[in-house]
Amino acid sequence: MLLNSVPFIVYFGFLMAALLVGGRFFQHQWLFLLRSFFPNWKFFHALGWVPRLYWRRESSSTADREWSEWALLLPRYERRLSHLVFNPQVNLALSEQNLVEHLSSDIADSASDAKVQDFVTYRMVERLVRLKLETRLPPDTGFQFCLCMQRLGTPVDVDRDSVLLSPMLRLLHAR
Repeated sequence: MLLNSVPFIVYFGFLMAALLVGGRFFQHQWLFLLRSFFPNWKFFHALGWVPRLYWRRESSSTADREWSEWALLLPRYERRLSHLVFNPQVNLALSEQNLVEHLSSDIADSASDAKVQDFVTYRMVERLVRLKLETRLPPDTGFQFCLCMQRLGTPVDVDRDSVLLSPMLRLLHAR
């Protein structure tokens, strides 16, 4: 039991030291991997702007590139009393939203000239989008995803609220 707790104790000790030192941004591959065990702190910080993923598909019916309307990729699950006992779908949805929160945080913390497509979180989100769309779209369909900062309870305007717009991507094959 104690042996299993040692990595977490060391990690929390490092976090406390980082908070006490303050003003420095620590970044290392191992720290990045450890943060996957814990939710993004901004999730609990305050109500307000929430990063949400939207997607659209390329219309294959015309020669010109036309796009469908933007649609929310990870909708919120309806709350039910049974979720207090057993809720694997909701837990999975929360972990997926946590990944989106981490991408948003990485974009906010990065330099303005940083290439977002090189971030590990970007590649993970792109893989998540592909996984979600494989069941909805036929193979070789073009699509885009967009990370928008949305205030809860208000409609999103992708042109105004967009933080990240992916290049046009293609589904290569169906499972």
